[in-house]
Amino acid sequence: MNNELISIIVPVYKVEKYLEKCVKSILNQTYTNLEIILVNDGSPDECGRLCDELAKVDDRIRVFHKENGGLSDARNYGVERASGEYIGFVDSDDYIHESMYEKLYEAIKKSGTEISECGVTRVYKNMLRPHYEGEDYFLILDKQEYLEEYLENRRLYGSAWCKLIQRDLAKKIKFPTGKIYEDAFYTLELLGNVNKFTIISGNYYYYYIRENSITTRPFSSKDMDYVEIMDRIRDYTLSNFPKYKDQLLVRLTYAYLSIFNQLIELDNYKTKKEYKVLKNKLKDSYFKVLANKKAPKNLKLALVLLSINERLYKFILSKYKKYESNE
Repeated sequence: MNNELISIIVPVYKVEKYLEKCVKSILNQTYTNLEIILVNDGSPDECGRLCDELAKVDDRIRVFHKENGGLSDARNYGVERASGEYIGFVDSDDYIHESMYEKLYEAIKKSGTEISECGVTRVYKNMLRPHYEGEDYFLILDKQEYLEEYLENRRLYGSAWCKLIQRDLAKKIKFPTGKIYEDAFYTLELLGNVNKFTIISGNYYYYYIRENSITTRPFSSKDMDYVEIMDRIRDYTLSNFPKYKDQLLVRLTYAYLSIFNQLIELDNYKTKKEYKVLKNKLKDSYFKVLANKKAPKNLKLALVLLSINERLYKFILSKYKKYESNE
């Protein structure tokens, strides 16, 4: 099998506690022909120095220091400087299984596609939780099949860091600067530019759930970026593959609910303009979800509880979040 160079882009910002473990997990890959690009995105702590120290350990590491521009900007910066035939992404507070890139590379070579994708394991304080624990799979999907998997969110997680991408494709598509939930924007771009995708079983990417991550920190108006991109994915789906309207409804409702769940943690959440927007979206979904045979029971239960007693919903949500974070 070929042994082409793979470039791994690692944006670095305020991750002193996690950076060394992340980089070591990449250095220890069974696929060894790697270029590891550490992009210090103007981190105000010791990350810049740590990057330079790590580069002394292994000559496969290249370090770039730049002014802070956010995650998307750091990834784009790294891609522009990548020399590899294939490109992957690892966030600097996460880590990966030793065979992740060997498996992703083999999948691309076996299938002949431009992109391959594996599964994810969520890392909590006291436990690991694989995203998918069903039967093994190796699937070559056209874009409508990939969209279906993305909407169902069962086997496919959909983040950029699960993927290995052919160089020309990776250099063609940009992450949206100034946006959060950038991976969802990236997915929509991929759907417009890729005809065949390969997805494989194996939860090889370890996604660390930590405080002040996008999914755990307090709500800000920037979180509405997720609503924006999911509405764009809605428009794309209904225009091109309306047969997936049931799966779309469930994915959209989960998206709206996830942002609403962050919003209601604020003391004055009802005064926020986003409150009315999200409540109206959830209200529009309510009867459709209850009548949808594909909708999970926990989603239906959440909507019913929210409609009956918002205060009780908020209380139960707080208990669930404590359980999720192992507190």
